[in-house]
Amino acid sequence: MCSTVHMAGKRNQQRIAATYSLPKESRRLFIRDRITNISFLVDTGSDVSLIPANVYQKRNSSQQTLLAANSSNINVYGQKTLSSNFNLRRHFIWTFLIADVSTPILGADFLHYFALVPDLRNKCLRDTKTKLQSVGHLKYANLHSVQISISRDTVFHKLLKEFPSITKLPNPNQPVKYNTVYHIVTKGPPVVANP
Repeated sequence: MCSTVHMAGKRNQQRIAATYSLPKESRRLFIRDRITNISFLVDTGSDVSLIPANVYQKRNSSQQTLLAANSSNINVYGQKTLSSNFNLRRHFIWTFLIADVSTPILGADFLHYFALVPDLRNKCLRDTKTKLQSVGHLKYANLHSVQISISRDTVFHKLLKEFPSITKLPNPNQPVKYNTVYHIVTKGPPVVANP
């Protein structure tokens, strides 16, 4: 015969412990277009979607300037409309800006318009309309998010120019610069101990 024992009082809750450490692998999601075979960086922090300019396009004068998160200028040389297929049972026709970037970017404008959501844990791009997902891969990308530049004479832009290292991604393989060690001195047994 089975019986259940009920105990009075509050139930012990499992404690959540979290620490921050630099990731061992990059968490930048890339999705490949099946038509052009271009691998796009999925970047929700970028305002606009971009494709790299070729050498011929870079000879022309820049039509517009965008701003990277590190306050550097990104020249725009024109636009190009592409039809993309990310294996989500629909084609995505979008006009990309041709810019001075090394990696094609699917920005927030593209993701919002087509109702696409990146899922970094499962390494995929989810389509909220078709409920399908396109499997991608995580890869390192030394890129900053792109913004449409408005004014560059603010106090914040001056600070970013003075301290450019604060906008760069941390390198997990970089040696530690300081020998500082923190410890907490306690006396006696812990007040609460979990089994």
